[in-house]
This record gives sequence, structure tokens and C-alpha cells, in this order.
Amino acid sequence: MRKTTPVADYMSRLPYEVDRGETLATAVDGMLRHEIRHLPVMDGPHIFGVLSQRNVLQAWQQDGNDAARRAVGDVCARDPLVVSPRVPIPDAARQMLARGVTSALVVDDESLVGVFTSVDALRVLAAL
Repeated sequence: MRKTTPVADYMSRLPYEVDRGETLATAVDGMLRHEIRHLPVMDGPHIFGVLSQRNVLQAWQQDGNDAARRAVGDVCARDPLVVSPRVPIPDAARQMLARGVTSALVVDDESLVGVFTSVDALRVLAAL
């Protein structure tokens, strides 16, 4: 890997996203079905937030089984890190570290095209 290798070369292409009005139960089902840990949350065509396994766990700890009926938009992290698919991987990793997050949503021309996660960063390291 070169220091200029773009995020697009290692990001996970989007298998699944969810609308902010969907229930947490629906979102968790999709995360399990698609084997993902970070789920983009949309408000129509616009990014609203990102739902992580940590957000799900916190909701269940707070509300127990009632969490399943909560709207994803009420549980997800707002203001997610957004990067271009052309940003070099080290730059994306530094931004993730600075924000204390384990994922970045990848947006190209205002369209969500993928997610770059800490697991994707580990794939980069493994390829060295």
C-alpha cells in the first residue's frame, strides 16, 4: 500500500442502509443478515447518522426489550465522519482517530458509496 492509496480501494461497498424512521429491530435484523457493524442511517436521500453495534447495545441497556420499537434515528450517532473515496487511507485513519470513531461514511458527488471501518483499516495493514 502506498501512502496515497485511496479509501475506495479498501472500503466496504454498501450492502444495506436504513431510514431513520425504521425500528431498531429492523435495523438489527439487517445488520445481522448482512454481517455488518456500522449501518448508515438515511433521511430520504440524505445522510442522517450511523448506527453501530455500540449504539444498539446502549439502547438495549437503557430500554430493555422496548428498545426494539425505537426509531433508528433516535438511537444512531448523528454527525458521522464523512470522507471522499479519493482521500488517502492514512488521512481517513487520522480523522477516525481524532473523532474517536470506528467508521467513516464514504460519499462521492453527494451519494453514499461505502463505509470505511476499522476492520477495513486492518485489512490494509494485513496487506502490507
